[in-house]
Amino acid sequence: MDNTYTKKTKWHEETQMDRLSDLPDCLLHHILSFMDSKYAVQTCILSKRWVSVWTHLPVLKLDSKFFNRVGNFRSFISQVLDHCETSNILTLSICSPRKNLARSLVDKIISFAVSHSVQELDLSLKYPIGELQNVFRCQSLRFLKLDLLCGLPLPLPNSISLASLKTLILCKVRLKSENHCFDLFSSCLDLQNIVLDHVFLTISDIFNISASALVSLTISKIIFYVAKDAKIMYYAPIKDRKVVITAPRLTSFSFTCYRPMSLSMDNSPLLENVNLSMSHDDLSDTQEEGSFMFLIEMLRQLGNARSLTVTLGLVKFLSQHSRLLEEQPFPFSKLESLKVLRGRQSCKKIPPNVLNFLVQGSPMAEELLRMFQKVCKTEKCLTAISLQC
Repeated sequence: MDNTYTKKTKWHEETQMDRLSDLPDCLLHHILSFMDSKYAVQTCILSKRWVSVWTHLPVLKLDSKFFNRVGNFRSFISQVLDHCETSNILTLSICSPRKNLARSLVDKIISFAVSHSVQELDLSLKYPIGELQNVFRCQSLRFLKLDLLCGLPLPLPNSISLASLKTLILCKVRLKSENHCFDLFSSCLDLQNIVLDHVFLTISDIFNISASALVSLTISKIIFYVAKDAKIMYYAPIKDRKVVITAPRLTSFSFTCYRPMSLSMDNSPLLENVNLSMSHDDLSDTQEEGSFMFLIEMLRQLGNARSLTVTLGLVKFLSQHSRLLEEQPFPFSKLESLKVLRGRQSCKKIPPNVLNFLVQGSPMAEELLRMFQKVCKTEKCLTAISLQC
């Protein structure tokens, strides 16, 4: 009986494999594109039908976590790139957070991306980075993510010009420029989404974010430095932390503060959603009154927002400057929804002075205020607010 069961199981497996092998190449490529390339390549041992299927994959995903030895991973990347016969690669993703790649291999990866017209490039690399700036010669790119993990310096031109680029994500990257105005994105005429996550800036004056087609901008902890020399750097004073945003089509803006900075946002009439994540420690500086004024000016720059989400830390900081707050004009003229978060949870209450400051400038102020529960006036009740229109 056991033999009969084994034979039936083997026949069933072979039948299923035959059915899979009978699929057209385009479907096989689509299926294998969901796998890490290590396992996609291993299908070559299944039968003659599968020997070269993987060499025509439109998606290549190479992750060092599937390799015990860095040498094996480096060798695998090189062989995959050498044997790939797809002329136009949709996606190339290489992740090596703990294992160093040789400069020559990084250069080979970039050359491959350029020569194979890669559309989506995702590189998470430890040092050394080789000639990584050459990635900005890849005119076919529609999506680009660079995560340099250790905050490595990335040599950049004053402006990058990628005509097809729609999404740019820079993580743990150190940007350096000696120019008065660092305008990196203005030549990317189709750039719609920018994410700057833990970006270190060593610039002489102003960091410009200028993009005519930009719809969504996420800034998660921009850190301004002043370089005394190649090895010694210190935080730039608050007056030298300047970001100028020029994005007439911007509808969504998310900002996570590390230290207060000057934010200028010219001509963003379509701004809908604003998300500000700030802790009390982030906002506290050597001169708290200076930090307060920088925050107030930032809120004014975002005055077109219809939906606002802020963290409890920002609310606390404002509430502790009641006297100064009373002297400020109301920043939001179109506000329709407001939410305060403590962690990931929506809060229920807010100090009256902060609530009034945030909503009174809106033509819907009375209606918005009626939607709130009665607010406790004690500090113990300073927990949250949730408002949705």
